[in-house]
Amino acid sequence: MHDSLPQERYTSFAVLMHWAVAVFVFFQLGLGSYMEGLPKGPDRSAYFALHKSVGLTIFLLAALRLVWRATHPPPPLPASLPRWQNVLARGNHKLLYVLMFLQPVSGYLSSSFSGYTTSFFGVPLPHWGWKDPFLNELFSDIHETSAITLAVLVAVHVLAAVAHAVRPGDFLFR
Repeated sequence: MHDSLPQERYTSFAVLMHWAVAVFVFFQLGLGSYMEGLPKGPDRSAYFALHKSVGLTIFLLAALRLVWRATHPPPPLPASLPRWQNVLARGNHKLLYVLMFLQPVSGYLSSSFSGYTTSFFGVPLPHWGWKDPFLNELFSDIHETSAITLAVLVAVHVLAAVAHAVRPGDFLFR
């Protein structure tokens, strides 16, 4: 049985999930950027298939993280943290979660309306759409815009963590 009260530190499982998702997200951002410039052909198709599978893996890990977080409250932010930083930190975390779901869902829907199939590491998945260039472009635009937003939010998250680690008693500026 777990304790539903906030802990002093993140659990080992929460830390493991954080870093697993972080590694996959960094990989995806790089892979997505790289594969867009490739000419159409088997190499590009293989990269797209890998990108889709890793994206769905992130979706599953994010769902698991969300369930874990709902049942294992995170440690409180430092009491010395200024209110505006507390609000920004909580908002950034919420948006990161939203984007960890929006990214794979928009990518999956874009693929469903592209006429191409989606598989999860070789296992074919249901095709929820039909060939529709408008819907494919709409979901593709959402996917690309949210990827840029995700990259910015990750950068803010990393910078805040570094600032907190470097100056733990004087987080950023007051």
